[in-house]
Order: sequence, then C-alpha cells, then structure tokens
Amino acid sequence: MKFNIGDKVRFLNEKGEGTISRIINKNTLGVTIEDGFEIPFPITELVAIFDESAPREILKKEEPVVEQIPVISRSSERKRSSEGIYMAISPEEPKNIAYSDFNLWLINQTPYETLYAVSVLTSKGYKLLEKGESKPFESKLIETIAKKKLDDHSTIKVDMVFFDQKEYEHMSPVSEIIKIKQARLYKENAFVENTFIPEKALILNVSRFGEELFFDSPEANKIDLSKLFIEKQQQIKHKKVSKPHTKNSSNQEMEIDLHIEELMDDYSGMSNAQIIQIQLRHFQQALDTSINEHYRKLIVIHGVGNGRLKQEVRSILSSSGMRFHDASYSKYGFGATEVLL
Repeated sequence: MKFNIGDKVRFLNEKGEGTISRIINKNTLGVTIEDGFEIPFPITELVAIFDESAPREILKKEEPVVEQIPVISRSSERKRSSEGIYMAISPEEPKNIAYSDFNLWLINQTPYETLYAVSVLTSKGYKLLEKGESKPFESKLIETIAKKKLDDHSTIKVDMVFFDQKEYEHMSPVSEIIKIKQARLYKENAFVENTFIPEKALILNVSRFGEELFFDSPEANKIDLSKLFIEKQQQIKHKKVSKPHTKNSSNQEMEIDLHIEELMDDYSGMSNAQIIQIQLRHFQQALDTSINEHYRKLIVIHGVGNGRLKQEVRSILSSSGMRFHDASYSKYGFGATEVLL
C-alpha cells in the first residue's frame, strides 16, 4: 500500500496511531504521534485510517503516490523539521532482548559538524560518558550499557555545539536531558528499522531543527529565554490565579510559573512536545538557580492540564533525589509542586 505525507495511520502490531510526516525511504516512514515526536516505522507495520464518511468508490480509485524528499542543501531557508539530533538504543541480542545489553548511539542528522558531550546523571551530579566531534549526518556509538546497569542510565544529558569549516548559518547550541524508561526497551516492536544505524533501534528525539533552533536575524540570535522569562514576570500586571511573590527572598523560597504564556510572548504553531521542552528547560534553570543561591524551597506552578508537565517535572526531581510534595492547595489547588531544598 502507498501512503502520502499527512495520511492518518494506525500501528499494526501495537496500540497507537499518528500522522505520516516524512518519507524516510521506500520501506520506512516517519510517523508523528500525539505527543509531537516522530518515530520511524516500517511500511509493513502501518495501516491507513480511512474517512468512513468518504464514498468507497472514491477510496478505491485514489492511488496516492509517495513523493521523494529532495536533498536538503545549505541555504538561508529553514531546515526541515526532520533534521536534528537524535539518540538511538539498540539491543546487542535482538532475538533475546530480556537478557541483552544495549548500545547507546548519538545521531547528528544535520549538515553541521559538532562538538558533543554525553553525560549520565548520578547521585552526585552528571558524569561524562564521552566527548568528541561528529561529522554531518554521522551516527556514533557512545557506550554499550550492560543490562544490569540500565537503571544507572535513566537520565542522559546531551550538549552539542554546531560549526562548519566554511561559512555557515548560526545554530544555537543544544543542551537537553533525555529520560530513558527501561520499560520501553522491553515493549513489543519498540525497535524499528531506520536510516540512522544498521540495526533496529528505539529512536529518541533530542532536538529538531524545527523547534525554533534557527532564527531570522542576528538580533534574534541574541535572545536569552531565561532573561525573557524574568522580564515577562516583571511585566505582569493582570491578576493571576497563581500569583507569584513580588520577589524571591534568599534562603526562603523561589517560585516559577511554567505556563507557556508566562514564558513566551508568541508560541503559536508550536507542538505540545516543543512547548514541554521549553517549560522543562525553564524548570531546570530555576532548579539550578534555587540550589546555587541556597533557597529553602522552590514552588513549581505547572497547572493541571493532562498531567504531562507535572509528571515530567516530578520525574526529574525523583531522578535527582530531591524531596517534593503537593504545594499548598489553598494557594495553588492541584497545580503546583513544592520542592524542599
């Protein structure tokens, strides 16, 4: 069966569905799921979701043609959202995953050379796994993780700087934290064929070019999101349900509001995954600041919503060994977490 970009599909061998966002090759498609992440899937494991209201005769006559994606060149135009940085996890023994060790890969799916550092979170902070340089569109094996040490690699930090030997466009550095849930490694069909490495792998998105990593002007390149957040808080004049303190008192408590409208003036067109990455980046910055400046507690206002942001915030706190609990119900309802420092 042939597919077009934008077609709705259901996964044949596991629960879930998504939208075709990229044609990787004649056998593999990029499918964007509800959270906004793109996952490579073999065409043989996808089933089209047809519009039941459409006449059957029309559906039979239509024969969508898969168009090849053109080669991406270094131009002043924004790069396709499929380009970016990924991590991959592949089993050394794919036929015996329950007892297998796992390979950890760093994938530079960009036209840039990079300097990279990959670290793992320990009880005392981050420990460097490997640093080095990668070429454009290169995949590098970072480490082989023994099965019994998977728990020690649940939180991975990736730092990258982009450059080229010739003149090149500005590319903001990447510094992202990736959570690896061990349960995903034992899920049926978690590992798929892909164009990054010769092995079936679980592909994890670190940062894509489509996530506002390119800017339109030199002035825009200088924007510091943390400063934007502070300035935005100072400009708030309207009454809020969760009103921050007028100032954070040293050795007492610090408060951060992670609602996206408090962090950015314009977030239209951003996916849920992109918004959450920005929210978590601000949370990590606030957590680091509150620790370095010796605050007694940090109040994180994450709202209720679907609970995804709250879950991610608490996952980071748990992996860091931090103590936390629900913040005051009378002040925040169910929408905030209090971190004890």
